[in-house]
Amino acid sequence: MKLTLTMLTAGLFLALPAYASLPQCDAVVTEANALLARQGKPVVQDEKKLVALLRTLNRDGVLPAEYVTRDQARRVGWSGKDSDSLWSIWILNKKQLGGDLWTGKPLPIKATWRTADLDTVRGYHSNKQLIFSAESATRYLTPDNGGTLVTLDPCQ
Repeated sequence: MKLTLTMLTAGLFLALPAYASLPQCDAVVTEANALLARQGKPVVQDEKKLVALLRTLNRDGVLPAEYVTRDQARRVGWSGKDSDSLWSIWILNKKQLGGDLWTGKPLPIKATWRTADLDTVRGYHSNKQLIFSAESATRYLTPDNGGTLVTLDPCQ
């Protein structure tokens, strides 16, 4: 019994350092916002929500239920126009756009990239987006629909 526990403990110690060496997501987001501010670009207003989103993607690999794709929103009556609020459709109240394929400039890592709106106001599409992939722990932040990209390193 002791031998099994010792081996299990040793295995845990071997796996722990790789995870423990990742920076905290709140530090990564704060650093990204500082970089954007230095560049004179819009910053993410709700840092806590972005940190929670990063951690949810790390844990679950999918966006939270508050996100809907453009196609899902259109199927329940949204016009598809960025000038129209999702919230004008009762079933989309408090929802945000997310999960659609990234169609902007190519990213450094080859993967299938998707977007999630950040700092959404009253259900309107936001220019600030998180770009993420199930194939990569690295994510990207754009405050201006892809004009500027900030790399968000893997975090915990």
